[in-house]
Amino acid sequence: MSENLHLVTLCGSLRAASYNRALVQALPELAPATLKFEELEWGHLPIYNGDLEQDGMPPKIVRELQERIRASDGVIIATPEYNHSVPGGLKNALDWLSRGPAPHGFFQVPTAILGASDGTIGTTRAQAILRQILATLNAPTMPSPQVLVANANTRIDEHGVLTHESTRSFIATWLVEVERWMRRFPRSERS
Repeated sequence: MSENLHLVTLCGSLRAASYNRALVQALPELAPATLKFEELEWGHLPIYNGDLEQDGMPPKIVRELQERIRASDGVIIATPEYNHSVPGGLKNALDWLSRGPAPHGFFQVPTAILGASDGTIGTTRAQAILRQILATLNAPTMPSPQVLVANANTRIDEHGVLTHESTRSFIATWLVEVERWMRRFPRSERS
């Protein structure tokens, strides 16, 4: 199992100092050496509008993101929780990435979720909804363990660094499981 995996990450928050961006930025140092990460920026996507599709194809900026996801070995999504759900911007990105001829961006691409909030239950509800969305997209999503970082304001410092040692340790262990999950779905076997 020494072959590297190329994983793309999506941060569900566009805020530069978001807790979820801090989680994404902590992944490379906490991960096994065989995991390599590339963060995908999606904030430039327009609000979904089918009228922007031409001949059944989404705009070029969407197709480019879809291609990068399909060329990866898997996706990690870090989501905050807004009003007991996923952020509207993240949902918009997922809607766009599911467009076009099959296979769309997430089809059969293994996925893992984590999230942080300053509340006491982390991103429990947002992750449940995100799992439902990903199931609809036929993106196999790692069921457990779940990373639900609660009270993130006490675990991430003012510089956006995850400093809470037990959280860091848990995410490091979770990343070992993420690697096992991603290897169950080889890129060569995707439709």
